[in-house]
Amino acid sequence: MREGVIFGRPVRMQGGPFALMAYRREFGADLLADALAAYRRDGGDVAAFLQIAWAMAKTADEETSPYAEWLREFDPREFTLGDAAQAVGVIDSAVAAELFRRGKARRARRWLARRMESLAHRLGARASRLLAG
Repeated sequence: MREGVIFGRPVRMQGGPFALMAYRREFGADLLADALAAYRRDGGDVAAFLQIAWAMAKTADEETSPYAEWLREFDPREFTLGDAAQAVGVIDSAVAAELFRRGKARRARRWLARRMESLAHRLGARASRLLAG
C-alpha cells in the first residue's frame, strides 16, 4: 500500500485484482488499458490518472466514496494546474509500486518512468505558459 498527497489530500492506494474490478465496475473499462493510454497521451490525462488513483484507493479502503463524490471531497482551493504534474507523479509512483511489483516488470517500469519524466516536463511547460500569459 502506498500513501501520497494528491492536490493537498492524503490518499492511500493499493493495487491488486480488486482495483481492476473496481475500475471496471465504476468506469466500464480496463484499468491497465486505460493506464497505458493515459501514459501515451500528449500532455498526459490527469483525469485518467485520478480514475486510477480512485480504483487503488477503493482497494485500500472499501469505504471510499463513489468516484464523483470522491472528487468532490478534494478541496478545490488545493487544485492548480501547476500541481497536476506532481499529482500524476504521486499516482504514477503508486501504480509502479502496486501494479508492477518486485522487478517482475522492469522493462515496463523503465518505460513508465521515461513517459512520466516527459509528461512532467510537458505539464510544467504548459503551466508556465498559462501562468505567464
